[in-house]
Amino acid sequence: MEPLPAGWQDWDAARLAAAIREHNARYWDENAPTISDYDFDRLVEALRALDPDAPALTALGPSPGALGDPVEHTRPMLSLDKAYDEESLHKWAAKFEGDLVMTPKIDGLACSIRYEGGRLAVAATRGSGEVGEDVTINVRLMDDVPATLPTTDPVEVRGEIYLPLSAFHALEGDFANPRNTAAGALKHKDPVRFRAMGLRFFAYDVLGVDIDTEMHKFDLAASWGFAAVEHELVTRENVQAGYEAYVAKREQLDFEIDGVVFKANRLDEQARLGATSHHPRYAIAYKLQGESATTWLRDVEWSVSRNGVLTPVGIVEPVKLSGATVTRISLHNWGLVQAKGLSLNAQVVAMRRGGVIPYLEAVVEPGDTPIVPPDHCPSCGAAAEVEGDLVWCRNPAGCRAQTIAVLSHYAKTVDIEGFGQVWLEKLLDAGLLHWPPDFYRLKPIDLLEFERMGEVLAGKMIDAIDARRVVALPTFLQALGVKDLGKTAARTLAERYGTLEAVRAATAEQLVELPKFAELLANRVVDGLAERAELIDALLEHVEVTPVEVVTAPAGGPLEGQSFLFTATLAAMKRADAEDKVRALGGTVASGVSKSLGFLVVGSEGKAGSKLQKAEKAGVTILDEATFLEKLAEAEAEVEG
Repeated sequence: MEPLPAGWQDWDAARLAAAIREHNARYWDENAPTISDYDFDRLVEALRALDPDAPALTALGPSPGALGDPVEHTRPMLSLDKAYDEESLHKWAAKFEGDLVMTPKIDGLACSIRYEGGRLAVAATRGSGEVGEDVTINVRLMDDVPATLPTTDPVEVRGEIYLPLSAFHALEGDFANPRNTAAGALKHKDPVRFRAMGLRFFAYDVLGVDIDTEMHKFDLAASWGFAAVEHELVTRENVQAGYEAYVAKREQLDFEIDGVVFKANRLDEQARLGATSHHPRYAIAYKLQGESATTWLRDVEWSVSRNGVLTPVGIVEPVKLSGATVTRISLHNWGLVQAKGLSLNAQVVAMRRGGVIPYLEAVVEPGDTPIVPPDHCPSCGAAAEVEGDLVWCRNPAGCRAQTIAVLSHYAKTVDIEGFGQVWLEKLLDAGLLHWPPDFYRLKPIDLLEFERMGEVLAGKMIDAIDARRVVALPTFLQALGVKDLGKTAARTLAERYGTLEAVRAATAEQLVELPKFAELLANRVVDGLAERAELIDALLEHVEVTPVEVVTAPAGGPLEGQSFLFTATLAAMKRADAEDKVRALGGTVASGVSKSLGFLVVGSEGKAGSKLQKAEKAGVTILDEATFLEKLAEAEAEVEG
């Protein structure tokens, strides 16, 4: 992104308004912003201070011509007021009584979903706030948006449509960022292509119901089958701590956030505070800040990842960002270099958010020397291949950089201390380390051969290895380096299967039933574990992998060995209660349709949607609600008898 020009603070209202109109159109209509959200907000606040009634302030959002079929919102979808420091946040929180609700500010697309007579009637993007774009057809295809609700009253559920980071990363860098990718996917005319993108919906508001707090709204949305956005009740004294907690765990989230939202929990206080024409007074977005600066790109170096991707790193003139001097910035991949038209000696904007590695935001002026992808690996000299947006070294066994990266990943994941980059290179060059099992073969005498290595240090390094001869199953799985098998996915696998043997025996069809295990990830895990069979067996000669206790249904229950999945709405009970009954009787509850699924239960209210079609195609037994209840009653009678 480009920085604001020097002296912009001295612009008059007319120049500020012109800049706001220009950048508003670039963001909404062209989907190609050139300044950061933070800088745009600064322009808006500057104009608001000079001319609160400026037409440019009431015209924020997409132009009418940029929208598809228009949908007028029943109640305006207002923007949120913003805070960038603790003082502003506390000043806002002092205006009302009661606790606050804290939620992450998902960097996605706001969406309104209206239900009439219990059925999904229309879904629309936020658009201008008054009028949005009809996206009903595609929203109906989303698995976490119920087709029907157990109420015939007209209600509206608002939330955020987003692309999970795990799904975005699986696209191999074909798209700029998750938000823009989600925006493009919503406009797909091909339902198969849309579903393949894997968009999700987080509910954060419910309108048209008689309820007294925000927290109750989340409970209601969840009971209807929506995924409610993460939420927590906090006191005004803890708002800063809550914000900092989200910032700290940002890298562990499977969605992008650009801040934290705080709302008054009590709806009577919300009604008392009211709203301006721009934003509600009872809510505020505490935004993450990014610092940017202009510099010059002087060179590009190519690093090699453990999976063989050659990643471009920009060497720039030293520049200060977030209090640190930056000389290297991430260029992401070869596709980004091409998309930005990047060349050497170009004037560029470097951005840094929090502790994130500095990266290229924008090109201000082109340089004079084209950048070309390497034709060989800078580490091993093997031929480099360009495939789409990525450049590959296809020589994993003979590539020094890939070998060191694999060793480093294993050591860091299992927490073997003392083996940094320098020592890994020395041990590799000495022929002592080639792959992770070699760590456990090292002896103090091996290390004492190196200069400046004493008995005390050698002993500490070997002790660090010996302390990691017992490894928990989730850690072991993550340490193997299977693509996309990170901490969360490894924990999910371990908790579902309990032992390494069971995980290795699982099929892709079984894994796809796990939470967040789409078909792509399931196949990658199964294939990745199979490819690493020799590595796993060699590690097991030195390492004990401790199992994880699996929370299972009661052994020997009448439904043992039977799996169930629910679709549409049950009339007799809530879906969550039905799932609890299945588990209590020894059965399991699946999260998706696969050939191994036992039964798909179709509720008697609403539409079954795509799950029914998938189940029929896979040959899964279909149960209507009445048949399921009979089966449940028979199982319960068997337990009681």
